[in-house]
Amino acid sequence: MLQPSAALDQDELTARLQRTFSSPSYQPPVLPAAAVEILQLAQRPDVTFEQVAPALERDPVLTARVVSVAQSAAYSSRSPIQTLHQAAIRLGVKGVRDLVLEAALHLKVFRAPGHDLAMARLARHSSATAHVIRVVCRRTRVEAEHAFLCGLLHDVGFAAATLALAEDPVLRRTPFEELAPVIDEAHPQASALLTRAWGLPASIQQLVATHHEVRVHGRPEPLNAALIVAEQLVWEAGAGLEPPPPDAGPLSTRMPEPPLSGLDANWTGLVEQARQALSMDELALCALRAEAFEVVRRSGPR
Repeated sequence: MLQPSAALDQDELTARLQRTFSSPSYQPPVLPAAAVEILQLAQRPDVTFEQVAPALERDPVLTARVVSVAQSAAYSSRSPIQTLHQAAIRLGVKGVRDLVLEAALHLKVFRAPGHDLAMARLARHSSATAHVIRVVCRRTRVEAEHAFLCGLLHDVGFAAATLALAEDPVLRRTPFEELAPVIDEAHPQASALLTRAWGLPASIQQLVATHHEVRVHGRPEPLNAALIVAEQLVWEAGAGLEPPPPDAGPLSTRMPEPPLSGLDANWTGLVEQARQALSMDELALCALRAEAFEVVRRSGPR
């Protein structure tokens, strides 16, 4: 289990983050204005790409990143995508929305002074989880319009908490692994705070706040279960916040571990609860794993 060093007071750091996130003066990381506008437009059922495109085109840096992501193997399974219009034809407005948020997070949010490697792992993990949860939902017939966004945003609180601690020059130089237990405890609250500040749907806010729970308000939540299974498979595939040990086998042949090793002693039972909630047997899980590993490979670093 990761533990903070003796020089760090875990309780004091936890209290500091709680004060930060509950303060009326707290300023969360800001998404590009174009991304915020597109997220709001995409919530309208009748929105068209012609209404979305002008907002994105006002931000050339974000536009370039969106086209770059659209050209990746995760999106471009046929002919290359080279323009926003081609991306819209291929992916639809909601697909463009997902792609815009993925690009915006990489550009503006998954950044923390002194913790570049940890933030790169977080960005990789979040993107991989977003792609894999769509596979889990499709295979288990979970209706989830916002599945990709939920996967992308579930750990965004890690970035917010890391940024908050990085304001302290001493903590900025402290290895992320030593801060991780405190950040892990605070990140669901922070993730919920950010999704609320960005005006995202209530269903996304609820999921990121409860994403390590299968049951919410006394009943199983299929999307929560799908996210837990997706995180496990992403970790097995090597895109967790920490890589699995070299001798780790697949989920069905070894004791499951949490995405951030050792920080959640209940993870083993949680994965099993999630699998049961989704009515997944071993055969279904093996088929899902094979596809998930390929998805993680295709959604690799860009």
